[in-house]
Amino acid sequence: MIDAASAERGSPQFIALFNDNLKLGHDGPQAVNGKDTHQHVPADLEAAYGTLYAVCQDHAAFFARDHTEFGQRLHAAHIAWQDFIVLANRLVQQIAAFAHEYDFDEQTPGNGYRSFIYVTNACIAHGISICQQLTATRSTIFFRKKFYMKEVEACSQLLSSLCTCLQYLLILRQWSASTGDLFACGNHTAEQLFELGDTINQYCFYGRCLGFQYGDSIRGVLRFLGISMASYSESYYSQEDDGPIVKTTRSLWTSGKYLMNPELRARRIVNISQNAKIDFCKSFWFLAESEMMHKLPSIVGSSIKVNRLIELPAEPLKLPRRKDFKASENLSSDVNQNQGDGDFVEIPVPSAHLGPGLPVSVRLLSARRRAGMLGEGRYRGWHKPIPPSPSILFHCHGGGFVAQSSKSHELYLRDWAVALDCPILSVDYSLAPEAPFPRALQEVYYAYCWLLNNTELLGTTAERIVCAGDSAGANLSIGVALKCIEQGVRVPDGLFLAYCPTLVSFVPSPARLLCLMDPLLPFGFMMRCLRAYAAPAQETLQQNAKQVEDAAQIRNAPKSNVGSLNSSRRTSMARSPLSPLEASMEPDDESSDTFASASASYHSQTVERTDLPHTEGDNSSCVSFEDDSQPIVHYPIEISADPPKDTASAAYIDNFLDKYLIDTATMEVTEETAPEAAQAQANGHAKISSDDDILVETGRDLVAIDTLQGRLQEAVNNITNTLTRCTQSYEIHGSNVMGQQDVRNMDALIARSPSEEFAFDVPKDPFLSPYWASDEWLSQLPETKILTLNMDPCLDDCVMFAKKLKRLGRQVDLEILEGLPHGFLNFTMLSNEAMEGSKKCIKSLQTLLQTDSKLKNIDKGNSMDDEESSSPSASLGAS
Repeated sequence: MIDAASAERGSPQFIALFNDNLKLGHDGPQAVNGKDTHQHVPADLEAAYGTLYAVCQDHAAFFARDHTEFGQRLHAAHIAWQDFIVLANRLVQQIAAFAHEYDFDEQTPGNGYRSFIYVTNACIAHGISICQQLTATRSTIFFRKKFYMKEVEACSQLLSSLCTCLQYLLILRQWSASTGDLFACGNHTAEQLFELGDTINQYCFYGRCLGFQYGDSIRGVLRFLGISMASYSESYYSQEDDGPIVKTTRSLWTSGKYLMNPELRARRIVNISQNAKIDFCKSFWFLAESEMMHKLPSIVGSSIKVNRLIELPAEPLKLPRRKDFKASENLSSDVNQNQGDGDFVEIPVPSAHLGPGLPVSVRLLSARRRAGMLGEGRYRGWHKPIPPSPSILFHCHGGGFVAQSSKSHELYLRDWAVALDCPILSVDYSLAPEAPFPRALQEVYYAYCWLLNNTELLGTTAERIVCAGDSAGANLSIGVALKCIEQGVRVPDGLFLAYCPTLVSFVPSPARLLCLMDPLLPFGFMMRCLRAYAAPAQETLQQNAKQVEDAAQIRNAPKSNVGSLNSSRRTSMARSPLSPLEASMEPDDESSDTFASASASYHSQTVERTDLPHTEGDNSSCVSFEDDSQPIVHYPIEISADPPKDTASAAYIDNFLDKYLIDTATMEVTEETAPEAAQAQANGHAKISSDDDILVETGRDLVAIDTLQGRLQEAVNNITNTLTRCTQSYEIHGSNVMGQQDVRNMDALIARSPSEEFAFDVPKDPFLSPYWASDEWLSQLPETKILTLNMDPCLDDCVMFAKKLKRLGRQVDLEILEGLPHGFLNFTMLSNEAMEGSKKCIKSLQTLLQTDSKLKNIDKGNSMDDEESSSPSASLGAS
């Protein structure tokens, strides 16, 4: 509860207004003897709020005459709903009075305050829809009273939770009113914010009202993902000895359970987001890396001619220094060590946490084959590739720094490759928690520098280089640009940032409260990803140090004592945690020095629309590569001293022994007490003591089992046990920490404050949080286009970062889309709204890649050359 004493630095007017809101929110339902005391609609209600209020009045009066349990609950829910409607209307009006002060500019309205107004209005519209359905069916013979009772109660609870969030916004406004910043200023923390207010009921956001704030197509996708997350947790936390058939059956059963019972689904999702470890987050998100999902882009995505995975050898690079470079006073020690010659910059191999020597994987995508492109060899006649592209897109995928890869983002990258008509180089950086900050940034920066040194191998002249990324990838893209500014390397010609977190810290802001209801980025998941990347556990750091030490010993050992090492071991643990106990090693491929030795990978279903090039004059000996082939899974071989056993034979022998031999542990003769022996003698039963009698009794039991009744009973027991194993739910079983096992019930209804998540510190590093970068560095950033979403938890990050660049005189554009969730680019094939959002991204990228008429003329000439050498195999697929 927030009181006047808790509102720090609050004016008397603010405190009085805030207490009025609290009194209005905490007043009980105004009903006397079952009759509603509200006689009219308040005059200050906005149109939609007044409409819903009037409908609630009508329903409350209608169900007041219904004395059944469900009828009375409907009546009480509508009475309470009216109070929340009045409170929500009042809070929205107060926030709307100052929300415009935090916009980027007049043409781009959008910030966290406006987002909650949007969400609250969506809640009112959803409530009106439910009430209209109730009006149409309440007098029919088939009226589902219990169903609508739950719907009305869910909507009432939803609006109540939104009112709590709106009250938090008023506190944030008081904290930042003097600065005009969306981030709370001074010493205010997120812990203080959550301690001042009531606990937010998150369950109502993930139950019957899941996705209420989004469009119809996106809402269906989000509900499917919610059901999938809840049912997947059943398999994830199942017993170790359950086989794949049992786990699959359980998933199908629980999917139906969570579909039919939204309240149970909500409890499961919220408790998972609050209690599950980072391993579950990684495992669930890595479902997009399954073999079936790997094949999906080549089946339903746009057709492209080049799709190769390249492994960059871990070798130091040397790049020419920018002519306009001036040493900054803020140079880090790493820069001072890597100054090199006066005209060159030495780029070291990535070494943080995992040690040096591990390769960096990148994926090259292109709609057309271009001259000099890696692995294309020589072509004759109409196979001749077109000239290199004047531009290239350098891409970093999202995934919260802990999951996904270039393959899971390939679906929309194919569309981009066709629409932009330039090569795309996407980096598969190492993932947390195995590789926390700054490992991913080091690898992405190394890949960018390798691009600058090997543009001809990528089919481009690199006259323009644009860095693009979504979510965590956008954060890394800014980090690459800042690294280039710091070290004097060529800065990218443009930045495209999609829903980018620019302040990786716990500074509260209005939009960040949206993660309390976000279906794809729940609050708990976001906090665990942040902690895994920015503030890793001490155990992780110790384990990484030990691995680095072991690797150094292997490198320094004599060659006779060292076997051949697989070049792809670098992040298998970080990329494929498909089960809570074991992760299958899934490297991309073995190293290959020549195109000829790797040509077998072309015989793959995923490149069926790609013509086989000639192998003469190949230029790919510098690195290893493969076409977009089916992932190769290496299964570990267990070496045991015991001889191998035939499973079927062992089961048959065990079954035989169970039926026909005496179990000496259970049939063993035991001593009886004197009273027991006397009682048995009195009943005419003598004690069986001889082995012959034991065999006779055992034989009788076996005969009884062989009867029809015994077999039926045994079959029923087996079926019951199987159904129980396949349908039972399991609690969460975490790792043992300090001798205590983390066990929580995922289906329990537990109230928990979000403030419990802030138990660690995040370093204030400009490469981790670009918003903290100095004005000197930010003023050297290239043209930047930022695309964000009105209901994205990173909205305020994008708005504040754009404001900062604008204040420094940089060319920056901010575009805010409505009705899309965080990570919408991964849903372009499932939602029309997501596809339209991807097209918005393409337009921004086209602007960055083609900014003058000279480049347009070059592209026009390339198109004419392509028409002269056109052929059926060179045609582009439809976007």
